[in-house]
Amino acid sequence: MLGDLTKYYRKRFSHINIFPLDDWAEEKLLDIYMPPNIQLMAKERGYFKKTGEHILKYEHIFLSDTEPNQQIFIQGEAGYGKSTFLAKLVMDWCTITSEQSAETTLPLDDNTTRFSSYTQMRYTNVFDDLTSLKDFKFVFHVTLRESVSQFEIEKMIQTQIVDSIYSSEKDRGKAYILLNEIMKRERCLVLLDGLDEWIGTGDHHNLPTLADVHSLCVLLITTRPWKMTEAKILDSQICKLLQLDGVNKVFEVSRKILGCMKEFKGSQDLDKKQSEFESYVRKFGLLKHLYSPMMLCLIVHSWTKGTELNGSLCEKYSLLLECLFKKVNIETSEFQEPPYRCFTETQNIQPNIEHLNRLAEAAFYLLFSDTQEKALVFTITELKKFNLGQLDQENFALKSGILSVTRKASALRSSSSFSFIHKSIQEFLAAYHIACNTNVIDDVIFGYLNRHKDAYLDISQVFIFLCGLNMQAANKVSGMMDEHDVGCFHFERPKFRSKLVNIILAGYREAVANQQKDILLKLSVYHLDFDNDIHDLHSIWTINSVYYFNFDNEYYAKNVYNDIRDLHSKWTNFYNDIRDLHSIWTNNKSDVLYMDIYVPDRKISQTGGESAPHIEFDLSSCNKLKYLILDGKGILLSGNYTYYIVFIK
Repeated sequence: MLGDLTKYYRKRFSHINIFPLDDWAEEKLLDIYMPPNIQLMAKERGYFKKTGEHILKYEHIFLSDTEPNQQIFIQGEAGYGKSTFLAKLVMDWCTITSEQSAETTLPLDDNTTRFSSYTQMRYTNVFDDLTSLKDFKFVFHVTLRESVSQFEIEKMIQTQIVDSIYSSEKDRGKAYILLNEIMKRERCLVLLDGLDEWIGTGDHHNLPTLADVHSLCVLLITTRPWKMTEAKILDSQICKLLQLDGVNKVFEVSRKILGCMKEFKGSQDLDKKQSEFESYVRKFGLLKHLYSPMMLCLIVHSWTKGTELNGSLCEKYSLLLECLFKKVNIETSEFQEPPYRCFTETQNIQPNIEHLNRLAEAAFYLLFSDTQEKALVFTITELKKFNLGQLDQENFALKSGILSVTRKASALRSSSSFSFIHKSIQEFLAAYHIACNTNVIDDVIFGYLNRHKDAYLDISQVFIFLCGLNMQAANKVSGMMDEHDVGCFHFERPKFRSKLVNIILAGYREAVANQQKDILLKLSVYHLDFDNDIHDLHSIWTINSVYYFNFDNEYYAKNVYNDIRDLHSKWTNFYNDIRDLHSIWTNNKSDVLYMDIYVPDRKISQTGGESAPHIEFDLSSCNKLKYLILDGKGILLSGNYTYYIVFIK
């Protein structure tokens, strides 16, 4: 089975599509891959926060103080490279497994030595401790969205891996028995990709489970951050929690992508092109979007084709749809009056508007389905409910790449399962459907939020997209989300925190990027977490600026610079949060229930134009306020009050 498994993985994971809008733009994973930015999370005051400790080796994932971790979680936002990281890990395991086999079969001569050395050299710029993977006799990679109704991990492996490797019922039966014995007797690594896309059976199983006899297996699970809360994962179930924030060196990745393009392969002006791209990114403030590998590929590709982007997510996904449609239908036509700003100057969406509307309808109703196991992976039967079969007589959705299909063989019959190429694509299409059909807010979304606990967190990305498309609809949805957030909120200082604040902030910024008017997003609970690291920014800067040039070791000098840069970025982002949160608060004064805001002494721009020495709070209209903490010298209290305010220092 070991040989068959490595062959299967090499076929499945050896290449990666670097442009989701170009089926032919595949490159070898090991040629294009760059190390991800992974940090250790640690529990503090009842919740997990970043420690600033970067994970650079596989050993640091699987061990804690030399003790093995049995259940490890990697969380990260959509498109930040979680799945690609697991693919890279699988390929590394295949490499070290093949080397072991070669060493046991080849004579120990110079050829064997050169073979091992060459392989090691290829990994010097990534997680290079491949020997840390030697402890795992087998690695099993499971995509959870393909097993949403299962909770037994062994059965997931049987369905997704064993059934793909072996075709006959007899061979599969033998492999099932062997798999059970392997998982009982050998140290195995099980990779569970996409916990946020897994529903489970709806009973007490909040996580996929291993049989007790498979105690030697190690689980590595990827997920979006919200799922860690929604699934009610106990602290005892988390041996280690890691945060993946995209790639570290975004411009090195962009250079590799440019170098993969036909027009730049072997070109002498690659350096010049890369310099021009970096200037473009800084001009339009796109750097923060480049940390997502998916968006990085999209932005690089669109720029090389002459399309410049601003900070709007809706514009980026509109461009993605534009390119996907173009692959099937070369007819072009612009909107006379674009229904949404992000559709301005698009040429391939208008000729395919009926396809878009039908796909958006399916995306919405499947995502907000009563049966959550059909939300992300569905059959042709579900698609026919939205007339996709009649509309797409030539499989428009599949040819464009918006929908992907997986053929599953069984002992009885072969069948197909469908899904959108990425969950975020489905979420953008669902938001588009809401924007076009606002009646679904009361008819569908209201019921969905009431049926599923914490569902308002699950639809956060749909809401953010909606803020860029239809402001009135987004205002209404924010009211529903706020109502559920307040219902789930329990004030307990110092664990004072709302789950909704960051979502509303992201929605507000998307609305601003799309020049929306009448931004009246609802938010009743205000807090702003001030990272303790930022308090030390100036002292760290002072110390390190003095000794920076005295470092003999270039590695340490660069690390000091990177740490200072990261802290400065945190400082800037924090003040942006203050400014934007104040703008949201201004329109919510009469509904505010809780406030816990810290504003240090620094000139802050409330309007994005002229700077102001303070953030001004007029609390005279906050009639529902139950709890208030305003801290910091950057706050100015104004207004006429009919009650006393007591300041506690």
